[in-house]
Amino acid sequence: MNRWLGIDEFIAVGEEGSFTRAAETLNVSVAHISRQVTALEQRLNTQLLTRTTRKVVLTKEGETFLHQIKHLQHAMDDATALLAQQQNTPKGKIKLTAPVMYGETFVMPAVHSFMQQHPDVEIVMALSNQQENLIEGGFDLAIRLGHLKDSSLKARRLSARHFVICCSPDYLTRYGEPHTLAELQQHQCLIGNSSYWRVCEQAKDKHIKIAGRLQCNSGWALADAAKKGLGIVQLPNYYIEDDLANGNLVPILTNNQSKPEGVWGVYPPRQFVATNVKALLDHLVASLN
Repeated sequence: MNRWLGIDEFIAVGEEGSFTRAAETLNVSVAHISRQVTALEQRLNTQLLTRTTRKVVLTKEGETFLHQIKHLQHAMDDATALLAQQQNTPKGKIKLTAPVMYGETFVMPAVHSFMQQHPDVEIVMALSNQQENLIEGGFDLAIRLGHLKDSSLKARRLSARHFVICCSPDYLTRYGEPHTLAELQQHQCLIGNSSYWRVCEQAKDKHIKIAGRLQCNSGWALADAAKKGLGIVQLPNYYIEDDLANGNLVPILTNNQSKPEGVWGVYPPRQFVATNVKALLDHLVASLN
């Protein structure tokens, strides 16, 4: 049984002295007001109102009940307002994870500015190039790069990254510029975690195998090798933006660059996203674009 049924309706009638004005105040029908108040009187086994064709008057019991119940209504209103205020104010701990380089370079500066704005927020960051299990690890949020695997997790697109094939001007002077993907077979390619590059040919994404005499799992190291003329590299734009801007590296095979990928905020599938997590997601969208 809902003990609050009829309470708001009774208070409105008691304060307005009229079923009609009470209905207007609550934006409901007069019939609804009458049904709810009658049901409340039946539950209490007490007549709260004296009804005549001209007016509605509180009984003595109704006056006592109205005085007491208004305190509870005010308490409910205060509690609801306090909850809304707390929900609108980010606070509490957020545990998140991100890839090491991207997390250090982009995510953490954004997180730091978020913490400056919200002093009641605590952050626990786990930088890892391994994809952590959010549920088992108790993570509220994970930053993921590229294509997402199908899962029950929810995701929000925060930004985008695109891969650039490039090399140094010195490399082009010595070895010439490849104009087709097939010509890469005659060039030194700098290899990262995989010996395959994702490229676009005839408007379709595909993977091609590349080869070279240097392999390293550090994007910064590969960018440095490319600047020193050791070969052609494919890297996410954020490793090489400055070098492309100042001419240390030049893009090649631009018609074969792969389509942009997403940078995602991934979080457990809950009915309601915590206020602090939602606020951080909003902040990351603004900061990473």
